[in-house]
Amino acid sequence: MVNLDLLDGIETFKGLNDAQLTVLRDLSEKLKFNRNDRLFLQGEDSEHLWFVTDGRIELRDDQAKKSSVAGESSISFISETEVFGWSSFMMPYKYRLSGYCSSRECEVIRMKKKDLIDLFDKDPQVGFTVMSSLLQVIGTHLHQLQDEIAQRIGQDIMTQW
Repeated sequence: MVNLDLLDGIETFKGLNDAQLTVLRDLSEKLKFNRNDRLFLQGEDSEHLWFVTDGRIELRDDQAKKSSVAGESSISFISETEVFGWSSFMMPYKYRLSGYCSSRECEVIRMKKKDLIDLFDKDPQVGFTVMSSLLQVIGTHLHQLQDEIAQRIGQDIMTQW
């Protein structure tokens, strides 16, 4: 079972009281994975929101052309207390990337989107808190993507000189 201190340490749930965290705990499923275990596959229906509690998760584009450069299909790494799987709240509700355990062991919390939406209907403050946090995460990822694109364009320009 997930303890309240663990949920309280997750940025997405900052500001929620113990009663709200208790409801979230009851919706939580704690899972363990080993290195290279797949949590979900790119293109599958995205029905869960995930939180790393121990280890690192690699988000990978499995449909990218296989490259001789190791890690080139890796998009990002998610570490402790970070959220991922927010595509479950965005159309077309499919995983855009595959998720793999990239450390020796990983522990994650998984929550069903349907259960969360039901909770948000009952307690809009929880919904506002969680969705506001997800928007910050999405915004951060968009800025990181912009930086990556700019860096790659810069590298392409430099190599063409």
